[in-house]
Amino acid sequence: MKKIVLYCSFILAVSACKSKTSETQTTEGTTSNADTVATATNPAKETLCFEEKIGKDLTTVRLTIDGNNVTGSMEWLPWEKDHARGTLLGKKNGNEIIADYEYMIEGSNQLEEKIFILEGDKLLVKSGELEDKNGKLILKNPARATVGQTLKKVACP
Repeated sequence: MKKIVLYCSFILAVSACKSKTSETQTTEGTTSNADTVATATNPAKETLCFEEKIGKDLTTVRLTIDGNNVTGSMEWLPWEKDHARGTLLGKKNGNEIIADYEYMIEGSNQLEEKIFILEGDKLLVKSGELEDKNGKLILKNPARATVGQTLKKVACP
């Protein structure tokens, strides 16, 4: 009788151990899957820098892309003229970024919508006729906008 009780106790102990092992594997598998899903839906944050030099004029853009959110800065530095420096805040949809560009030019604050296209190692900036809408300059007809500037990717400082 003692042998049967010991044998049953042994079977129960082994079953309990196997059950715990299975739970651990399932939990670890679930954690791995959750991490994989999180990585797939939230790509890593990246910072990209671009510039365009025409003669002594320089335009620079620095973008930090975190999922669909975009922040950054833009500087337009024409030689011996007033310049514009400001911040960018917007959203990325595919390879298009629509951002608010808040900057100072000639001593005045300005708010302008900027439309950028990421194309390989280039950043295309759309331009066209602007109109003032509630204190913000926007493209009057975005569908007719053309590429006004092409900035090349550079190493970020």
